[in-house]
Amino acid sequence: MKDFIKNFVKSGLQAAGFGPLILVIFYSIYSFTIKFQTISVQDVNKNIISSLLLAFIAGGINAIFKVERIPFGLATTIDAIVIYLDYLLFYILNDWIKLQMIPFLVFTVLYIIGYLIIWLCIYHQVKNQVQKLNQKL
Repeated sequence: MKDFIKNFVKSGLQAAGFGPLILVIFYSIYSFTIKFQTISVQDVNKNIISSLLLAFIAGGINAIFKVERIPFGLATTIDAIVIYLDYLLFYILNDWIKLQMIPFLVFTVLYIIGYLIIWLCIYHQVKNQVQKLNQKL
């Protein structure tokens, strides 16, 4: 458990720097595509802290893959659920999505598609690396 917490914090801190960066990119794109209203400093701070915590949790949960006693499929399921709940919680708290059926379903479908695409890309990359290592051996 100590190693899991250590890995969680380490991975979370590495990912946390990307949260505010993604928020800045989101606001920049948003300002060019939609008539953007000025938001309060409190809202900006809330969004920065939220995106930092969101990225910390999403990055940190990758430590689940380093726990040797958990099967890969179960670790992937835990990872997917924790990241989903993490995103959903912060999206709702910050009013990035409304707590209504249609936005919730759209969010859920996009999350599943995005998670699968990223998972398949990583799986393909790792598979290629293993094949190259096997060829060298």
